Amino acid sequence: MATYNQPIMIQKIKDDETWSDYHPCHANINKSNGKEYYNASTNITSGTFNFKIRYCKKIDDIQYNTAMYRIIYKNKIFDIKNVDNKEMKNHDITIVGEFNNAVS
Repeated sequence: MATYNQPIMIQKIKDDETWSDYHPCHANINKSNGKEYYNASTNITSGTFNFKIRYCKKIDDIQYNTAMYRIIYKNKIFDIKNVDNKEMKNHDITIVGEFNNAVS
């Protein structure tokens, strides 16, 4: 059983292109991969994380509109790349987020 012990905030972009808090929740977080490289003397870090959360109705829209949402975790921004509602059972949802090197 997952331990949902890390607080995250899912944000949604508004019509005026600003971000607003959409759904606070707790997640079980695992890093699935990462890389670090240099571009024009700048250190760029990227990483893909899996955020496992409990299902709630608000998550339904995210599955089909990932570009409109993002995750804030430890003041870091993660772009949502995929949402996995395993077997459509509406129990545990895994959101795949990619760290975009920005700070909220």
